[in-house]
Amino acid sequence: MKYSADNPWIAEREATLCTWKFDYNRGYVGNMSVSLVNDFMTLSARQITSYALMIKACGFTGIQVMDICAAWRANGSWENVHDKFKLLADACHANGLNFTVWCWAAEFSGHGWTEPDAVYRNSDPSKPACEDPRVLSLFNKYYDIYADLAPYADRVIAHFFDPGNLTDMTSIIYFIKLLASKFRAKNPDIKIAVDTWGSPADYPQALIDAGMKDVMLMELPFLPVWREQGKRASFREGIKKLGCGLGVWGWYTADMEIDQLASMTVNGRVLKDVLSQTRAQADNVLVPSYWSETDSYHVLNFFSLYAAGHLLIDPDDDPDSLLIESAALITGNVGEDTARLVKVLEFIRDARSGDSWDSYWWTEPGYVLTNYDHENILSRSDGVILALSELLARPEPDKGIPFPLKRKQLYKLIMPHIYQIRQYADFCRGLEELKQLHERGSDNEVLSLKVSELSAMCEIPEYNCVTGMWGQFEARAAFERLDAFCIKNGLARPSRSPSVRFKFKRRIIDRLTVSQRGINEPVIVDPSFYEVGLTGPEFLRSLMDELTCEGVLSKTPGGMYYLSDWESSRFDFSM
Repeated sequence: MKYSADNPWIAEREATLCTWKFDYNRGYVGNMSVSLVNDFMTLSARQITSYALMIKACGFTGIQVMDICAAWRANGSWENVHDKFKLLADACHANGLNFTVWCWAAEFSGHGWTEPDAVYRNSDPSKPACEDPRVLSLFNKYYDIYADLAPYADRVIAHFFDPGNLTDMTSIIYFIKLLASKFRAKNPDIKIAVDTWGSPADYPQALIDAGMKDVMLMELPFLPVWREQGKRASFREGIKKLGCGLGVWGWYTADMEIDQLASMTVNGRVLKDVLSQTRAQADNVLVPSYWSETDSYHVLNFFSLYAAGHLLIDPDDDPDSLLIESAALITGNVGEDTARLVKVLEFIRDARSGDSWDSYWWTEPGYVLTNYDHENILSRSDGVILALSELLARPEPDKGIPFPLKRKQLYKLIMPHIYQIRQYADFCRGLEELKQLHERGSDNEVLSLKVSELSAMCEIPEYNCVTGMWGQFEARAAFERLDAFCIKNGLARPSRSPSVRFKFKRRIIDRLTVSQRGINEPVIVDPSFYEVGLTGPEFLRSLMDELTCEGVLSKTPGGMYYLSDWESSRFDFSM
């Protein structure tokens, strides 16, 4: 089939504006160095209009916003967040774009947001949650807040199964209907959808049995459960038979959710691979009418979003050509500058994304950071830094698309990522040297000195880049690779510097302090309360023991921890 803008593969295409706060990671961990220049909530009304026009230039037909209590706390109030969303909705509608609200349908507490009346279970375990007056009161309160956006929205998407506060299907069906009724009361034309992240296999049938054929069900593009043989085709067969709409809630493919392995990536080739495999799995059964792709690292993600939007129009398009097109829109189609920018973007693509899902996703065997062509990266790095420096010296172009930032701001945001990539390549060269020393039978003193040198090289700076809960992602990969080599070969394991230990300890305290807010008794946790992907459980426990020795934490006889001054956080409110 020949695809075009008039005959697209996917009719409705939206970019999902992820609203994790850059300097307030997942609502728990502060990051004082990160730049907020491209944080959506810092944008002015003029910049928000430019953002909408940028998304339109990427080939999308709309924008989806994530309305979550973590964003409300990080930005002062839900009203403040909604005011920004309403500006964006107006900009979308003024420029021919749709506006969708995605909301946590069963998560109204935590992540910095204090809701003292959060109750998600019936006091009688034998009865569904929706029959408990306390639960009903909670959901009505927050669904009324979400419905404040109903007059501005064309669609609302409910997200129920993560983190899983509701467990009985009776309540889930009840609250889908409640959310739909509140939005339709204010906007009778609104479309209703639910994503299937973490849902049980019978979820689609349960919705249809409940008389909700007008609710779009949304599959996921490429996480492992959706790659099981026949899974996608079976899901679509059910949708086709039952007669409800089919959408895709794209997550991770255009951008990595920044609360996890945050980084700037260039994912055109990854998207091409994912879309090709998804089409092959089930397009012969039913083609989705709607598809969204993540915008997590706002503006820095433009080049991946451009590829995503246009590949959703024509999945046979060439991602490398789309990369050149997107660069030209930034440089104002100035040939030399476009070539410089493409050189920078190809470097980031090759170092962080690769050509496929297998190279991009961190648990896959072909993950780019564990299959690193470090000599190639090092040979290109100086030229890339020069090209980006030359772009910084150029005047602002008088042509090109509307863009939320000045071009120099964009280039300045890109620069530290190049340094991180080069430093990781330097580490990989050093790790290769360690392996060669070991193969040649060097004595333990020589090997230990090299491990010590590499331990320092693992500590790749965060600079002013967004950092996820698991830390700077190349630094994390470097330490894990060095540690694994030492364990395998019986060498003394690498150590962390005092400054890195202090940084991690500070983040542990941030996390505990946020969890303690508004609670009138100590919050007692096991080390697993923290994202162990950041440091590993052994290291995490050693840090918490250090904090205990320092008097910052207290330890229970059972090996649990709590803030020694927990009472200082007892007073807190969000509404």
